[in-house]
Amino acid sequence: MTLMRDIFMVTLDPNDSKGCTYVGDIEDVSDLSADCVDPIVLYQLTENESLQEQPLKYLNSCFQRCQQSKRISKKNLDEQQTITLQEIDRLIVGYALVCFQIEEFAIKGSFQQYISDILQDLDKFTDLLTAMINRSIQEGTAFDFVDNFFQTVQVYIGKVDATEGFDLNNSTLYNKVLTLFELFVSFKPVATIFTKLTGFFADYSTAANQYEKVTLLGPILSLSPLQTAVALKNYVDPDSQNQQQINMIHTSLHTEHNVVLQRLFYIVDKIIRASPESRSDLLSYLGQIVNKNHLRRGDHAQVNKLASNSFMTNITLMLIKFSLPFLDVSYKKIDKIDVNYFNNLNLYIDLNQETRMNSDAKEADEFYDQNKKTNEEEPNFISHCFFLTLTYLHYGIGGTILFDERYAPEVTKLKEHLTHLRQVINNSQNSMMARFGEIQLKQLEKRYHHLSSVRSSCQGFFSNKTVHLEVFDFIAGASTFLMRVIDPYHQYPFKTIDLPLIPDQIGVENVDNAEYLRKNAPVPFKYYPEFVIEGSINYCQYVTKYVQNPLFRNPRLHSYIELATMILRCPELISNPHLKGKMVQVLSIGAMPMSDNSPGFMMEIFEHNDIVLKNLLYGLLDFYVIVEKTGSSSQFYDKFNARYSISIILEALYEIPHYRNQLLWQSQNNSDFFVRFVARMLNDLTFLLDEGLTTLADVHNIQLELENRAKGLPPSREEETQELQNRLKSAERQAKSSCGLSEKSLVLFNIFTKHIPKAFSTPEIVDRLAAMLDYNLESLVGSKCRELKVKDPSKYQFNPKTLLQTLATIYINLADEQEFIAAVARDGRSFNKELFKKAVHILSVKTGLFSEEMCHKLIYFADSAEKTRLLEEEEDLEMGDAPEEFLDPLMYTIMKDPVILPTSKVTIDRSTIKAHLLSDSTDPFNRSPLKLEEVIPNVELKEKILEFRKSKRSKKE
Repeated sequence: MTLMRDIFMVTLDPNDSKGCTYVGDIEDVSDLSADCVDPIVLYQLTENESLQEQPLKYLNSCFQRCQQSKRISKKNLDEQQTITLQEIDRLIVGYALVCFQIEEFAIKGSFQQYISDILQDLDKFTDLLTAMINRSIQEGTAFDFVDNFFQTVQVYIGKVDATEGFDLNNSTLYNKVLTLFELFVSFKPVATIFTKLTGFFADYSTAANQYEKVTLLGPILSLSPLQTAVALKNYVDPDSQNQQQINMIHTSLHTEHNVVLQRLFYIVDKIIRASPESRSDLLSYLGQIVNKNHLRRGDHAQVNKLASNSFMTNITLMLIKFSLPFLDVSYKKIDKIDVNYFNNLNLYIDLNQETRMNSDAKEADEFYDQNKKTNEEEPNFISHCFFLTLTYLHYGIGGTILFDERYAPEVTKLKEHLTHLRQVINNSQNSMMARFGEIQLKQLEKRYHHLSSVRSSCQGFFSNKTVHLEVFDFIAGASTFLMRVIDPYHQYPFKTIDLPLIPDQIGVENVDNAEYLRKNAPVPFKYYPEFVIEGSINYCQYVTKYVQNPLFRNPRLHSYIELATMILRCPELISNPHLKGKMVQVLSIGAMPMSDNSPGFMMEIFEHNDIVLKNLLYGLLDFYVIVEKTGSSSQFYDKFNARYSISIILEALYEIPHYRNQLLWQSQNNSDFFVRFVARMLNDLTFLLDEGLTTLADVHNIQLELENRAKGLPPSREEETQELQNRLKSAERQAKSSCGLSEKSLVLFNIFTKHIPKAFSTPEIVDRLAAMLDYNLESLVGSKCRELKVKDPSKYQFNPKTLLQTLATIYINLADEQEFIAAVARDGRSFNKELFKKAVHILSVKTGLFSEEMCHKLIYFADSAEKTRLLEEEEDLEMGDAPEEFLDPLMYTIMKDPVILPTSKVTIDRSTIKAHLLSDSTDPFNRSPLKLEEVIPNVELKEKILEFRKSKRSKKE
């Protein structure tokens, strides 16, 4: 009797007032024996309106007291008491389950109230919940119990007050919710049915941004520092927080996020391991989410209509954790990943509208139709998981990267606008205008602080070394797998792979023959969706801007560099030049010297890795030429950034004897290609220097005009002051870009002209090279050089003294090449011996940058060019009456080797059309496609020209 009283807090004594309920009037209750447990509990739950606790809370209290009685009286219990306690246990747990099966069963009971009670005091409910789960499994009622339970949890989370949302800020709540998930899925039968619960999947019509709100796993998978509410609370005002404070916030959030990720992985892992069906369902769920969110990498993505960064990155990190065991450095399980995965039916990934590596979608679909597998050949989990992870790397983390890159300029502009607006308000004499400005100021400040906080959280996420070492581990493993796919025998890395895969296209016209390359691209790699590699490339390009980036001195970095080398060396692999451009940018960062002037962190791999050593240089030279055409409307400007990155790498590689020898061999044995490479360098440098110096002159003139106006002088230009300031900013940006890009090309010219001078003296390029050098020498030391004087020239990466020194050095490097001397002499537009004297005066007397020997060499070169000019002038006078048919139609000089163009039938000098074809493979007179081997020698005209020259010389003698 005492046992029953103490556990259920009931009594048969109407005078017992110690918190007990009088149950003497209940039918079937004659005493407080085991036989009366059922009616007592039923009465308390369904009839006792004065019960002091909520129904489930009461049952839990009874359950705890029962367990306590067992522990206290363990040795003193007789058989009957033991049976009684077991019956009490059974009935309490049974009625607790009924509470979650029939919501209206108990007075004042509701599912939401039960969940609220549980979450308020979870530690005390754990034992009862465990017993309920076990009982429901035994009785076959687990589905109904778990379904009602988690539907209610989801509703409860959704109704949490906005100021205390379900996010990383609310650690008390989210920790308890995660504990509930962990508890339930730790029971395999529950984990098995979890994907069948109401709300696990969303309707197909569900919007992309709703999955994290309406599905069971959505809210917990969104727990991240990237949640907007978390960003706004922790990074209150990034401008007022110093870097040390921000780093401390980063570290704190890293620690919390890492623990959350481990717990999420535990939950998802239990579901995946529960059964083949639960595994398939979970992958299907993740596939549905990513398929709805392809626009996260779109050019005009509407962020508010897509899944959040926190949700998508967490799923990516979960999948990476699942993938890492079969991508470890031993690669023992890499053969478990199906290289022909996309030939399977019923994939989780939607490939519609996806760009392919080097085929169009129609060709890819035809290939898959012809090679599709049967339903019995269902891919294994490893293959599904691997390719789903690659998809999420691109659209999940990749979408977060795009978000940050897109909003970074807006944050900068907002900051500038705020500064300007505050100045206007402070200086305004008009009170109405000031009030209007203050209203606008508040709106802008709110937007600025919002974006700044979100960007700070993004930077915090990408500086989490623990997380991103795992991401790069996956990328390294994926790189090795993709090389295995590219390998014709699919044996890599257990057997070496020989590059190039197809013979080099040695010749001026074939190096960027897209049709030939596509035809010879390896199968099945050519049909793979582009995102399979784009996610890795975008990630590495972005993350290298962080000090603690995971590539730095990573023992697995060689895998990524090997893949990059293969892609650059084999132009048939990927048709998208923008991806290769990003790839070389990553390599260029690794090639740059460190802050302590030690070699770049990739240089050791460049120097000692066999695949890289044999192929990287050739791949870079190939891409330097091919990137002339990117296929986009901005292709003229696209090439400069890619070539800038290549120039950085080439400069670093040239310090290594092996690469220097490779370059020399290329110039001697593949002269057509190398001349084309030099011509592209020359085209870029000519444009960039001209653009840079012209824009600097514009900067000078605008700065001077603004200074004069500030002094009160009358304006000499029509533009308003604000318009001029905007033009100045634009000109400054352009000057900085052009000068910076040209500086690296000049460094290469300096290096290459010193060691391979003959490559720069070929008829196809020597005249343009001479004209470019002469023109820029005149710009630097001629009559208009004062126009280049700007405030703080280093701001534009412009150092006129160093530029002059480099130009002068290039002249000296080529001073022994007679073709170059003659070309400088022929440059009637800019060549002037006096300019060289001025240059020598500046480089020796004013700056001390040139030794006496170097000055002597430069003057000697100028004298040689002047003598040649005088001789050629004399010859030109003698040849002045040459028939018009002897003259080149573009250069207006007497032809030496006339050829007939096959379609336009125009006769032109071979060197002229060869130079034209270096950058444009069409007939300059009718734009028809043209190859050099198609031109027809004009033998008859050549003989006439030779006779004419001979007769002129004989008359002179």
